[in-house]
Amino acid sequence: MYLKKEKRKNGRMYLSIGESYRVDGKTKSRHLESIGYVDELTSDDCPDPVAWWSAEVKRRNAEAAPEPSKVIVKLSTAKKIDKRAEGRVEMGAAVPSAYFHRDLGIWGFFERKRTARSFSFDPCRILELLVWNRISDPGSKRAALAAKGRFPRKCGFTLDDVYRSLDYLAENADALVKHMNAALEASRGPRNRTRLYYDVTNYYFEIDGEDECGLRKKGVSKEHRPEAIVQMGLLLDAKGIPLDYELFAGNQNDMTTMLPMMKKAGLRDLSNPDGERVVVVADKGLNTSNNIAACTLDGNGFVLSQSVRKAAKSLKEWVLDDAGYVESEPGRFKVKSRISDKAVYVVNPEGGKERVMVPVKEVAFWSRDFFERARHEREKVVEKSKAAIARGDMSAAVARSAARYAKDVPVVRATGEKASHNWVLDEERIAADEAMDGYYCVITSEQEWDEREIIEAYRGLFRIEDSFRVLKSTMDARPVYVWTEPHIRAHFLICYVALAVMRLMQADAERTTGSRPSAQAVADALADMTGHRLDANVYHFDYRTDLTDALCDVVGIDLSREVMTKSQMNKVMSVVKKPRS
Repeated sequence: MYLKKEKRKNGRMYLSIGESYRVDGKTKSRHLESIGYVDELTSDDCPDPVAWWSAEVKRRNAEAAPEPSKVIVKLSTAKKIDKRAEGRVEMGAAVPSAYFHRDLGIWGFFERKRTARSFSFDPCRILELLVWNRISDPGSKRAALAAKGRFPRKCGFTLDDVYRSLDYLAENADALVKHMNAALEASRGPRNRTRLYYDVTNYYFEIDGEDECGLRKKGVSKEHRPEAIVQMGLLLDAKGIPLDYELFAGNQNDMTTMLPMMKKAGLRDLSNPDGERVVVVADKGLNTSNNIAACTLDGNGFVLSQSVRKAAKSLKEWVLDDAGYVESEPGRFKVKSRISDKAVYVVNPEGGKERVMVPVKEVAFWSRDFFERARHEREKVVEKSKAAIARGDMSAAVARSAARYAKDVPVVRATGEKASHNWVLDEERIAADEAMDGYYCVITSEQEWDEREIIEAYRGLFRIEDSFRVLKSTMDARPVYVWTEPHIRAHFLICYVALAVMRLMQADAERTTGSRPSAQAVADALADMTGHRLDANVYHFDYRTDLTDALCDVVGIDLSREVMTKSQMNKVMSVVKKPRS
């Protein structure tokens, strides 16, 4: 039943109750009850007849809802499996689909562009399928399409359509990310941008070789691989939700990626002085004169870690000096700080470099946990160095990593011949490194922040490290199998959308249950919510946990039933496209 509001020729609004029904697959409607004119129904007891009768119709519908009926399925032991038909449906896809449509507003973005498209396939449906594939069972685009029969929406497109859509997705990637941010703020309120986390990592390719002028270049791989790589800079808001990303060529120094990323994200700079002031938190790899100078000149702030081993002599001595430390946890943690100046070098109008002193606050701390972890890691490197010395294997790759504590003390020959190598364990370097175990230093422009707030901001970097870990492991973002630049850009857009959806699911699960599930736990739980066909219209489900209940409750759907029909599953997929009630 539904409330019908009809404006009559006399200008008055008339209310009645109607009902929809289906005949031969077609939807029809019929009149059930006349109510009357709104102005005549209005009284002190009923000031809003439309609202009252809307609630009444809703109540009647609830009363008239049929009780769940039993489903009788006949199975034959002689019946063989149909190799051409898909017998499974992955209803776990409904949960990320709700975030895809409601919170990130992705369907609305593509719908507004529909009339301008010159192709018939739906890029939004393709992106939705590829994002689900990246969360549940990461694989190639071809593998994702092969599994489209298990996706609980109709996917009437081909592999050629998928590859053609990658060009379209790449072309609209920046606009889509901007739209996602706006949609997220509209659905959940303003983002906390006062503290942003930035880092960069790289991904290798399955194919060999480089682009002549594209993204795929050979550079310093974080996984020490020889293949060409592409770099991805990622920006998170204060709550760890992705805010933006950018791709850089594999041979670009990652120190130079922070400023372009901040500019792309529209943060405050000289050309936008009225923008929101932010504090960028980054690791020591981004601690450069250019980055510090740019943040300072733009009126923004920074929290950057400072390598103790590579610090200036005066800073290193201050960090290692026990004077001034205050133990907050005896034997476990101690901290001290001071106001200082950091020398940075900026390019002057004449093209030369000028030394500028930037006021900063330096915070040094020692942690027993960090100390024990450093000792444990060093023990492994020392053993590898000893093994490399015993083998005589001092190749460049081994010397950079496994044989870090091996040094060459060549045997000097009086004859003038070339001295032979004599590799030994570098005890002095081991002792020097041991002296700095557990010590960390952070520098910041925020001199008014207390030590605890600065350390808390620095420790928040684990969010971005974990995001890269999720992309590389849970979502299998590398190796990258596509090779044209548009397809590379589309691949990372898909990974970024999947990461944004995952972080929102984790945050909501933590808010409702009190504990934060890992990304892998969420992905596994959703992938296991698979129904197996019993009959042409009936599917059986056998996986349910507290986590799946929490994930479904947040988006307002019920996937707890053991048996579901196709119409029930279609209704769920229709509900998750609608705005939150």
